[in-house]
Amino acid sequence: MLSRRKKLVVTFFTSSAAMATEKLCKEKNIDGKLISAPRELSSDCGIAFAADVDKKYELEQALDEKKIEYENMVVI
Repeated sequence: MLSRRKKLVVTFFTSSAAMATEKLCKEKNIDGKLISAPRELSSDCGIAFAADVDKKYELEQALDEKKIEYENMVVI
């Protein structure tokens, strides 16, 4: 059985916050992409942002700096 690589998933209350995160990450050269929110995570808007686990601190800092509100940030 193949093991899946862990990833950092950020869920949002609004789709506009998810899209703002994607734009911010492109500007800050933080690799990641918008995904459908995994079923096991609650997401009001149904969209999440996935990134490498090692980008957690950098992503948290960028979101706080731009005051982008997110619902949850977990490693799955």
